[in-house]
Amino acid sequence: MNYYEKKVKQGDTVPEEKVRKRKGIVHINHEFCKRCGICVNFCPVKNLEIQHQMLMELERCIACKTCQRYCPDFAIEIEELDAKAVITG
Repeated sequence: MNYYEKKVKQGDTVPEEKVRKRKGIVHINHEFCKRCGICVNFCPVKNLEIQHQMLMELERCIACKTCQRYCPDFAIEIEELDAKAVITG
């Protein structure tokens, strides 16, 4: 749970610029991923990055599926969301 999700649970208001439409969730199979960085380079919204030798999603996926298409290890699958507003930090 991030800072803004905690604020919503506490009943505080969240700045409007922090509420974005998230269109997809990136599911990463870490056993298949060899951290080559191809998906990181192709993502148009820079939703993926490699941190501490692991591929991480930054929760701003637009569900274009470019990372899934170019992953040579078939380690990425995109789950499309039904236009739900998700708090991002």
